[in-house]
Amino acid sequence: MSTWRIVIGCIAAAAALPAQDGTLQWPFAVGGYISSSSPAVSPDGSTVYVGVEGSNGRGRVFAIPRDGSRQKWVTPDLPQPIVSSPALSGDTLYIGGTDGRLYALNAETGSIRWQKEVGGFITSSPAIGADGSLYFGAGDRKLHALSPVNGDERWAFLIDSPEGVIESSPAIGPDGTIYVGAYDRNLYAVRPDGTERWRFQTGGQIFSSPAVGADGTIYVGSDDQRMYAISPEGQKKWDYLTNGPIQSSPALGADGTIFFASDVTFYALRPDGTEAWKNPYGSTTQSTAAVRADGTIIFGADDGKVRALNPADGSAKWTFDTKTGVGNYIESSPVIAPDGSIYVGSLDGNLYKIAGNGSPASTFSPWPAFHRDPQRTGRAIATTPGQLFNLSTRAQVPAGEPVVVGFFVQGVSSKPYLLRGIGPALAQFGISGFMTDPRLDLYSGTHLLTSNDNWGESPPGFGIADTTERVGAFPLPSGSRDAVVVQALEPGLYTARVSNNENRAGVALVEAYDAIGGDPTARLLNVSTLGPVGAIRENYLVAGVSVGGTGPTRLLVRAIGPGLAQFGVSGVLARPMMTLYTSGATPQALRTNSGWMSERLGGDIAAAAQTVAAFALAPNSTDAAMIVTVDPGNYTVEVAGANGTTGQALVELYVLP
Repeated sequence: MSTWRIVIGCIAAAAALPAQDGTLQWPFAVGGYISSSSPAVSPDGSTVYVGVEGSNGRGRVFAIPRDGSRQKWVTPDLPQPIVSSPALSGDTLYIGGTDGRLYALNAETGSIRWQKEVGGFITSSPAIGADGSLYFGAGDRKLHALSPVNGDERWAFLIDSPEGVIESSPAIGPDGTIYVGAYDRNLYAVRPDGTERWRFQTGGQIFSSPAVGADGTIYVGSDDQRMYAISPEGQKKWDYLTNGPIQSSPALGADGTIFFASDVTFYALRPDGTEAWKNPYGSTTQSTAAVRADGTIIFGADDGKVRALNPADGSAKWTFDTKTGVGNYIESSPVIAPDGSIYVGSLDGNLYKIAGNGSPASTFSPWPAFHRDPQRTGRAIATTPGQLFNLSTRAQVPAGEPVVVGFFVQGVSSKPYLLRGIGPALAQFGISGFMTDPRLDLYSGTHLLTSNDNWGESPPGFGIADTTERVGAFPLPSGSRDAVVVQALEPGLYTARVSNNENRAGVALVEAYDAIGGDPTARLLNVSTLGPVGAIRENYLVAGVSVGGTGPTRLLVRAIGPGLAQFGVSGVLARPMMTLYTSGATPQALRTNSGWMSERLGGDIAAAAQTVAAFALAPNSTDAAMIVTVDPGNYTVEVAGANGTTGQALVELYVLP
């Protein structure tokens, strides 16, 4: 091959390599200054939006495509600078101006859809309620609520104090309560109808925007040098004293750690208010950190640098230097796009795009960045725990070995559940090689609760046929040797073991159904199945789940191979490959994973596992895991081995809070 072909080949290969985490991808000059306006990113990551103070003293709003080649659009000069951060909802961008107007812009073209003038400057960034209502503070000492349709004022909450100016950006709790700080040293909780719920007084003015934890705790900093944790009822849980005013906002890690800057130090506090670590990085800042799904914490500072810290101890991962020196502060808070790219503005007049490592913003953290999400909505997600109505597992069971299914029942009293070990009845679905005579044993810990060999020979009690029909399970042929029990279960952990009485290998289906009745709060929270994974699809380990509820449910799904070795399991599957499918006539693959840290989501997944008390996975192990949000419906998880390999694997599904 000629030399020039080799050179061109090397150049092409180099061009295909991803940029190193923390390196510059591009700067975009806005012809002015980006002070405290923090960029927002469209859900698909294609466009970034930011407000600007023009060099002529007027304001502009820019929309810049991800390649940074030129602006997608820029508004004509607005009367006064823009220091508020944009908030994006659908195809409308909302942003406040120091001219006292809130602007609603067409996100595609930048044209003004409407503008609403209030009685004072707006530096507070708007928050967007679940119904689209816009909430923001102003220099007129009011928290305003506007209609997103035309900007009509729905209400205005007046702070009856000469020091009632609001520069803090409001945060919306999961129940719709709006939290906002003011110059008068109070944090206010305001109901969605505009009436005061409570106020909490600190010792200094509040510029910091609140963050809302998973349990509803409100975290906010004050100029009295303290970070506060306040209950949803308005009571102080704790406070932590620093050596300087706190004007940046707190961000929360996936495990609930509170991250913020004060004086010349970056702090990490545990949820109980005790110090986890602090990093004296040597500069002041008003920039709020952003937390990635791999746990990395990223923030800007007044020395013109952007830093990335390790969540475990606060040590530096990397530092990006704008090289514009002290005085060109980075007060803008970074935003992390879906592809992991990092955008942040600076007083040097540039919007910077910094390469990430592919890890997006944390989705398991309840509040990972300024105004919570990349669209800067400022709204906590209202979660309703889903319910698992049906859990099932299909496996090829070797001769002389059982398939083991574990599940957890939540509640305060007993409730009946239908459990089935299916073998012969699988023939009607075209499955050959089924387990010929399954036996079902149900355990609570090591205590055997009940057993069944042939379902037609069950002892008197709950009606199996009636219960089967009520839960929608497929009927079993009369006289079949499938095993079934209907058992009232107290809250707790249970194990079902299905084995073949004839000591022959075969395919078995193990099912657990919520049989309805008893305690309405009782529900299935997780299922785990240990079984062999074969080389062909018919012998893969398959788990199914029926998700109920009225809205989306978050699940942690794991396929464990190497991680089983610590429990003495031999012959484990070396590299599980896990795929989540919709169920039905034409199943669709929703997500695939092989290697739980391969998607740079390790921080979120580890925190989720800790939340549901699942055992930890070794860093960089080849075990598979993912967090998914699903609508009510039926789903299956298929576990195979890379390159057709076989071995023992554990498949798990957990409902996340």
